[in-house]
Amino acid sequence: MSIHPGAVQQRYVDEMREAAAAVLAPAVAEVVTRTERPYVQVVFDTRTPGMVDGRVAIIGDAAFAARPHAAAGTAKAADDAWQLYEHLQAGDGGIADVLKRWEPGRLELGNQLIDRVAAMGARSQFTGTWVPGDPDLRFGLYGPGE
Repeated sequence: MSIHPGAVQQRYVDEMREAAAAVLAPAVAEVVTRTERPYVQVVFDTRTPGMVDGRVAIIGDAAFAARPHAAAGTAKAADDAWQLYEHLQAGDGGIADVLKRWEPGRLELGNQLIDRVAAMGARSQFTGTWVPGDPDLRFGLYGPGE
């Protein structure tokens, strides 16, 4: 669930501002403390066990919604569609057969992406090992910088 701007209880806003002033770098703390109407936005990942049902396929965020750490959502949807086009162009069998051959690679890529962004999120939020400039943290669909 998300909480819209202006709907967060004032006691939580006050607590957030106090914590920001106490633990964040001054420039970041200023952004937090000066935000007039803070809100809560849930960020999560979604996986699917399958992208194909007969002659129907789901692509992009409909199949795998990855948190934004890799900035790969649009690239994933475009790559899913491009790979589907390539498989359909090969024309080996009917659409259902083509989709069944297309699906395993897409599931593998989607799961790899979710695993990577979850690890990035853990580094940022829980382990404190997010280091600016670390090449493992670069954007990319297939991997950092790819």
